[in-house]
Amino acid sequence: MKSQRKYSKIEKKGSSGYAYTNTRVRVMKSKLLKPEDMQRFIKMSVPEITRSLQEMEYKNEISDLGLKFKGASLIEYALNKNLENAFSKIMAFALKKSRGQIMIYLRRYDVANIKTILRGKKSGASNEQIINEIVASGELTRDFLKKVVEESKDVKGAIEFFKSTIYYPILAKHADDISKMEDELDKFYYKMAVGSSEKHLHDYISLEIAVKNYLNELRSKKTNINVEKLSDSKVRLNIPFDKDSIDARVYAKKMLVTKAVRMVNMFKRDVRPVLGYFVAKENEVSNLRILVRGKHSGLDESIIQKELVV
Repeated sequence: MKSQRKYSKIEKKGSSGYAYTNTRVRVMKSKLLKPEDMQRFIKMSVPEITRSLQEMEYKNEISDLGLKFKGASLIEYALNKNLENAFSKIMAFALKKSRGQIMIYLRRYDVANIKTILRGKKSGASNEQIINEIVASGELTRDFLKKVVEESKDVKGAIEFFKSTIYYPILAKHADDISKMEDELDKFYYKMAVGSSEKHLHDYISLEIAVKNYLNELRSKKTNINVEKLSDSKVRLNIPFDKDSIDARVYAKKMLVTKAVRMVNMFKRDVRPVLGYFVAKENEVSNLRILVRGKHSGLDESIIQKELVV
Protein backbone atom coordinates (compact mmCIF):
# COMPACT_ATOMS: atom_id res chain seq x y z
CA MET A 1 0.00 0.00 0.00
CA LYS A 2 1.35 3.41 -0.94
CA SER A 3 1.66 5.82 1.96
CA GLN A 4 1.27 9.04 -0.02
CA ARG A 5 -1.88 10.24 -1.73
CA LYS A 6 -2.09 11.05 -5.43
CA TYR A 7 -4.32 13.74 -6.90
CA SER A 8 -5.51 13.87 -10.48
CA LYS A 9 -3.62 16.34 -12.65
CA ILE A 10 -5.87 19.32 -13.22
CA GLU A 11 -4.28 22.15 -15.16
CA LYS A 12 -5.32 25.26 -17.02
CA LYS A 13 -2.92 26.79 -19.51
CA GLY A 14 -1.42 30.10 -18.50
CA SER A 15 -2.63 29.85 -14.93
CA SER A 16 -0.89 29.13 -11.65
CA GLY A 17 -4.22 27.79 -10.47
CA TYR A 18 -4.72 30.36 -7.73
CA ALA A 19 -7.62 32.24 -9.34
CA TYR A 20 -9.68 29.07 -9.77
CA THR A 21 -8.69 27.58 -6.42
CA ASN A 22 -9.36 30.78 -4.49
CA THR A 23 -12.79 31.24 -6.08
CA ARG A 24 -13.78 27.78 -4.86
CA VAL A 25 -12.32 28.46 -1.42
CA ARG A 26 -14.32 31.69 -1.04
CA VAL A 27 -17.51 29.66 -1.43
CA MET A 28 -16.35 27.35 1.38
CA LYS A 29 -15.39 30.35 3.49
CA SER A 30 -18.96 31.66 3.31
CA LYS A 31 -20.10 28.51 5.13
CA LEU A 32 -17.85 28.97 8.16
CA LEU A 33 -19.60 29.53 11.47
CA LYS A 34 -20.08 33.13 12.56
CA PRO A 35 -19.08 34.55 15.97
CA GLU A 36 -22.77 34.76 16.86
CA ASP A 37 -23.08 31.00 16.28
CA MET A 38 -20.42 30.41 18.94
CA GLN A 39 -22.22 32.72 21.35
CA ARG A 40 -25.42 30.79 20.75
CA PHE A 41 -23.68 27.46 21.36
CA ILE A 42 -22.37 28.67 24.73
CA LYS A 43 -25.96 28.68 25.99
CA MET A 44 -26.61 25.11 24.77
CA SER A 45 -26.05 21.63 26.14
CA VAL A 46 -23.90 19.07 24.28
CA PRO A 47 -26.97 17.35 22.73
CA GLU A 48 -28.32 20.75 21.62
CA ILE A 49 -24.97 21.66 20.05
CA THR A 50 -24.96 18.30 18.26
CA ARG A 51 -28.41 18.90 16.80
CA SER A 52 -27.44 22.40 15.67
CA LEU A 53 -24.26 21.17 13.97
CA GLN A 54 -26.30 18.52 12.17
CA GLU A 55 -28.16 21.35 10.48
CA MET A 56 -24.89 22.91 9.31
CA GLU A 57 -21.74 21.77 7.50
CA TYR A 58 -21.15 18.97 10.01
CA LYS A 59 -24.27 17.01 9.11
CA ASN A 60 -22.64 14.17 7.15
CA GLU A 61 -19.89 13.50 9.66
CA ILE A 62 -22.25 13.47 12.65
CA SER A 63 -24.67 11.19 10.80
CA ASP A 64 -21.89 8.78 9.78
CA LEU A 65 -20.41 8.55 13.27
CA GLY A 66 -23.69 8.79 15.20
CA LEU A 67 -24.29 5.04 15.11
CA LYS A 68 -21.08 4.39 17.06
CA PHE A 69 -20.59 7.41 19.28
CA LYS A 70 -22.61 9.77 21.45
CA GLY A 71 -22.15 13.02 23.32
CA ALA A 72 -18.81 14.82 23.37
CA SER A 73 -16.97 11.93 21.67
CA LEU A 74 -19.33 12.08 18.69
CA ILE A 75 -18.69 15.80 18.18
CA GLU A 76 -14.91 15.45 18.70
CA TYR A 77 -14.59 12.74 16.07
CA ALA A 78 -17.00 14.50 13.70
CA LEU A 79 -14.89 17.65 13.94
CA ASN A 80 -11.77 15.67 12.99
CA LYS A 81 -13.46 14.09 10.00
CA ASN A 82 -15.05 17.35 8.83
CA LEU A 83 -11.69 19.12 8.96
CA GLU A 84 -10.13 16.31 6.95
CA ASN A 85 -12.94 16.38 4.39
CA ALA A 86 -12.75 20.16 3.96
CA PHE A 87 -9.00 20.19 3.38
CA SER A 88 -9.09 17.12 1.12
CA LYS A 89 -11.77 18.80 -0.96
CA ILE A 90 -9.53 21.81 -1.54
CA MET A 91 -6.57 19.63 -2.52
CA ALA A 92 -8.80 17.74 -4.94
CA PHE A 93 -9.72 20.88 -6.90
CA ALA A 94 -6.49 22.84 -6.38
CA LEU A 95 -4.58 23.56 -9.58
CA LYS A 96 -0.90 23.39 -10.43
CA LYS A 97 1.30 25.72 -8.37
CA SER A 98 -1.31 26.32 -5.69
CA ARG A 99 -1.32 22.63 -4.78
CA GLY A 100 2.39 22.59 -3.92
CA GLN A 101 2.15 25.54 -1.54
CA ILE A 102 -1.03 24.16 0.03
CA MET A 103 0.67 20.84 0.77
CA ILE A 104 3.55 22.60 2.51
CA TYR A 105 1.01 23.80 5.05
CA LEU A 106 -0.89 20.51 5.25
CA ARG A 107 2.20 18.39 5.95
CA ARG A 108 1.79 19.47 9.57
CA TYR A 109 -1.04 16.94 9.69
CA ASP A 110 1.37 14.14 8.80
CA VAL A 111 3.41 15.13 11.83
CA ALA A 112 0.30 15.42 14.01
CA ASN A 113 -0.98 12.01 12.89
CA ILE A 114 2.34 10.30 13.57
CA LYS A 115 2.26 11.79 17.07
CA THR A 116 -1.34 10.65 17.56
CA ILE A 117 -0.53 7.08 16.55
CA LEU A 118 2.61 6.77 18.65
CA ARG A 119 1.02 8.39 21.71
CA GLY A 120 -1.96 6.09 21.30
CA LYS A 121 0.24 3.00 21.09
CA LYS A 122 2.21 4.07 24.14
CA SER A 123 -0.90 4.76 26.23
CA GLY A 124 -2.74 1.61 25.17
CA ALA A 125 -5.61 3.44 23.46
CA SER A 126 -7.91 1.33 21.30
CA ASN A 127 -7.32 1.20 17.56
CA GLU A 128 -10.76 2.72 17.00
CA GLN A 129 -9.96 5.68 19.24
CA ILE A 130 -6.62 6.35 17.54
CA ILE A 131 -8.11 6.09 14.05
CA ASN A 132 -10.90 8.54 14.88
CA GLU A 133 -8.40 11.07 16.21
CA ILE A 134 -6.52 11.12 12.90
CA VAL A 135 -7.00 14.03 10.49
CA ALA A 136 -5.61 12.63 7.23
CA SER A 137 -5.12 15.89 5.35
CA GLY A 138 -1.41 15.66 4.58
CA GLU A 139 0.50 13.42 2.19
CA LEU A 140 0.03 10.26 4.26
CA THR A 141 -3.28 8.65 3.31
CA ARG A 142 -5.99 7.55 5.72
CA ASP A 143 -5.74 3.97 4.43
CA PHE A 144 -2.02 3.91 5.17
CA LEU A 145 -2.39 5.48 8.62
CA LYS A 146 -5.21 3.07 9.45
CA LYS A 147 -2.99 0.16 8.41
CA VAL A 148 -0.25 1.41 10.74
CA VAL A 149 -2.69 1.53 13.65
CA GLU A 150 -4.27 -1.84 13.00
CA GLU A 151 -1.14 -3.83 12.19
CA SER A 152 1.33 -2.49 14.77
CA LYS A 153 1.38 -3.71 18.36
CA ASP A 154 3.54 -1.04 19.94
CA VAL A 155 5.46 2.18 19.34
CA LYS A 156 8.49 0.58 17.71
CA GLY A 157 6.30 -1.58 15.51
CA ALA A 158 4.39 1.49 14.33
CA ILE A 159 7.61 3.38 13.60
CA GLU A 160 8.73 0.71 11.12
CA PHE A 161 5.73 1.46 8.89
CA PHE A 162 7.16 4.94 8.28
CA LYS A 163 10.48 3.68 6.85
CA SER A 164 9.74 5.09 3.40
CA THR A 165 8.87 8.57 4.72
CA ILE A 166 11.03 11.60 5.40
CA TYR A 167 10.15 11.33 9.10
CA TYR A 168 11.68 7.91 9.72
CA PRO A 169 15.22 9.02 10.74
CA ILE A 170 13.74 11.12 13.55
CA LEU A 171 11.34 8.37 14.62
CA ALA A 172 14.06 5.72 14.69
CA LYS A 173 16.55 7.93 16.55
CA HIS A 174 14.11 8.89 19.31
CA ALA A 175 12.02 5.71 19.55
CA ASP A 176 12.60 5.51 23.31
CA ASP A 177 11.76 9.16 24.02
CA ILE A 178 8.46 10.22 22.47
CA SER A 179 8.57 13.72 23.97
CA LYS A 180 11.94 14.39 22.35
CA MET A 181 10.70 12.80 19.13
CA GLU A 182 7.69 15.12 19.04
CA ASP A 183 9.90 18.18 19.54
CA GLU A 184 12.22 17.09 16.74
CA LEU A 185 9.31 16.38 14.39
CA ASP A 186 7.95 19.88 14.98
CA LYS A 187 11.34 21.48 14.35
CA PHE A 188 11.80 19.37 11.21
CA TYR A 189 8.40 20.38 9.85
CA TYR A 190 8.92 24.11 10.41
CA LYS A 191 12.43 24.05 8.96
CA MET A 192 11.08 22.28 5.88
CA ALA A 193 8.09 24.64 5.59
CA VAL A 194 10.13 27.83 5.94
CA GLY A 195 12.69 26.58 3.45
CA SER A 196 10.22 25.74 0.68
CA SER A 197 7.38 28.25 1.06
CA GLU A 198 6.75 31.34 -1.04
CA LYS A 199 6.63 34.81 0.50
CA HIS A 200 3.08 34.95 1.89
CA LEU A 201 3.10 31.43 3.32
CA HIS A 202 6.65 32.00 4.57
CA ASP A 203 5.56 35.18 6.36
CA TYR A 204 2.63 33.44 8.03
CA ILE A 205 4.69 30.44 9.13
CA SER A 206 7.38 32.78 10.50
CA LEU A 207 4.70 34.51 12.59
CA GLU A 208 3.39 31.13 13.71
CA ILE A 209 6.88 30.06 14.80
CA ALA A 210 7.29 33.29 16.77
CA VAL A 211 3.93 32.75 18.50
CA LYS A 212 4.69 29.12 19.36
CA ASN A 213 8.15 30.05 20.65
CA TYR A 214 6.54 32.73 22.82
CA LEU A 215 3.96 30.32 24.26
CA ASN A 216 6.61 27.66 24.84
CA GLU A 217 8.76 30.20 26.67
CA LEU A 218 5.86 31.13 28.96
CA ARG A 219 5.20 27.46 29.72
CA SER A 220 8.90 26.93 30.35
CA LYS A 221 8.93 29.74 32.92
CA LYS A 222 5.85 28.33 34.63
CA THR A 223 7.02 24.71 34.82
CA ASN A 224 10.80 25.25 35.05
CA ILE A 225 11.16 22.77 32.19
CA ASN A 226 13.38 23.91 29.34
CA VAL A 227 11.58 23.98 25.98
CA GLU A 228 13.70 24.41 22.85
CA LYS A 229 12.72 26.90 20.18
CA LEU A 230 11.02 25.45 17.11
CA SER A 231 13.24 27.62 14.96
CA ASP A 232 14.65 31.12 14.96
CA SER A 233 12.18 33.74 13.79
CA LYS A 234 12.87 37.34 12.84
CA VAL A 235 9.29 38.27 13.73
CA ARG A 236 9.07 40.42 16.85
CA LEU A 237 5.85 40.10 18.81
CA ASN A 238 4.23 42.84 20.86
CA ILE A 239 2.25 40.83 23.41
CA PRO A 240 1.45 42.44 26.80
CA PHE A 241 1.86 39.26 28.87
CA ASP A 242 4.95 37.76 30.48
CA LYS A 243 3.30 34.88 32.34
CA ASP A 244 1.45 31.82 31.09
CA SER A 245 -2.31 32.35 31.30
CA ILE A 246 -5.51 31.85 29.32
CA ASP A 247 -5.38 35.54 28.37
CA ALA A 248 -1.83 35.22 27.03
CA ARG A 249 -2.61 32.10 25.00
CA VAL A 250 -5.81 33.53 23.52
CA TYR A 251 -4.13 36.85 22.70
CA ALA A 252 -1.29 35.09 20.88
CA LYS A 253 -3.57 32.74 18.96
CA LYS A 254 -5.83 35.64 18.01
CA MET A 255 -2.85 37.28 16.28
CA LEU A 256 -2.68 34.31 13.90
CA VAL A 257 -6.43 34.11 13.37
CA THR A 258 -6.73 37.85 12.72
CA LYS A 259 -4.04 37.65 10.06
CA ALA A 260 -5.82 34.65 8.53
CA VAL A 261 -9.21 36.37 8.39
CA ARG A 262 -7.64 39.27 6.52
CA MET A 263 -6.07 36.85 4.04
CA VAL A 264 -9.18 34.79 3.36
CA ASN A 265 -11.05 37.94 2.31
CA MET A 266 -8.41 38.97 -0.21
CA PHE A 267 -8.99 38.73 -3.94
CA LYS A 268 -5.41 37.72 -4.71
CA ARG A 269 -3.84 35.24 -7.11
CA ASP A 270 -1.61 33.67 -4.50
CA VAL A 271 -1.85 31.29 -1.55
CA ARG A 272 -3.23 33.80 0.96
CA PRO A 273 -7.00 33.16 0.59
CA VAL A 274 -6.48 29.39 0.87
CA LEU A 275 -4.13 29.75 3.82
CA GLY A 276 -6.57 32.12 5.48
CA TYR A 277 -9.37 29.60 5.07
CA PHE A 278 -7.25 26.80 6.56
CA VAL A 279 -6.47 28.81 9.68
CA ALA A 280 -10.04 30.09 10.03
CA LYS A 281 -11.43 26.55 9.67
CA GLU A 282 -8.94 25.18 12.20
CA ASN A 283 -9.94 27.93 14.61
CA GLU A 284 -13.62 27.10 14.13
CA VAL A 285 -12.93 23.47 15.00
CA SER A 286 -10.75 24.49 17.95
CA ASN A 287 -13.51 26.74 19.33
CA LEU A 288 -16.08 23.96 18.98
CA ARG A 289 -13.76 21.59 20.86
CA ILE A 290 -13.37 24.12 23.66
CA LEU A 291 -17.14 24.53 23.84
CA VAL A 292 -17.92 20.82 23.87
CA ARG A 293 -15.17 19.87 26.30
CA GLY A 294 -16.16 22.72 28.58
CA LYS A 295 -19.82 21.76 28.51
CA HIS A 296 -18.98 18.08 29.04
CA SER A 297 -16.82 18.98 32.06
CA GLY A 298 -19.45 21.29 33.54
CA LEU A 299 -17.36 24.46 33.23
CA ASP A 300 -19.03 27.81 33.79
CA GLU A 301 -20.01 29.68 30.63
CA SER A 302 -17.71 32.59 31.54
CA ILE A 303 -14.68 30.28 31.62
CA ILE A 304 -15.56 28.75 28.25
CA GLN A 305 -16.11 32.22 26.79
CA LYS A 306 -12.68 33.34 27.96
CA GLU A 307 -10.95 30.51 26.08
CA LEU A 308 -12.65 31.08 22.73
CA VAL A 309 -10.70 32.80 19.96
CA VAL A 310 -13.40 34.82 18.19
